[in-house]
Amino acid sequence: MNILKNKKGQASLEFSMLLLVMTLLSVVSIYNFLHHNLGEEDRTINDIEVGATKAVSFVNSGVNGTYVKYPISYLGMEYDENKTNIAVYIKNSSSINQYTKNFINSTIYNSQNINSSKYNINVIYSND
Repeated sequence: MNILKNKKGQASLEFSMLLLVMTLLSVVSIYNFLHHNLGEEDRTINDIEVGATKAVSFVNSGVNGTYVKYPISYLGMEYDENKTNIAVYIKNSSSINQYTKNFINSTIYNSQNINSSKYNINVIYSND
């Protein structure tokens, strides 16, 4: 009976190791696929989107003295075929002061290390 318990434990360990190896191979395969099929511009577009949502969240939280009377929302972005001129759309229900606008711009560029000499990001505010 004691031998049977040991074999169950070993089978469980072998199954866990097999599952770990399969998961690791899947992650490596996905990484290689994305790395080779997405260019720098595609990755930068994603980084800009992350930076824009982060900036909106910071402003809505009042970080670094930013202030808006009503919360702002990230609506999305569009870009040209070269993916170097990007328009980021933000919806605001009240006016946004210049300090807050500068904070949004700098957060998009700086939080994701966007090359400002290569990528031109225009933040467009829409009050509807």
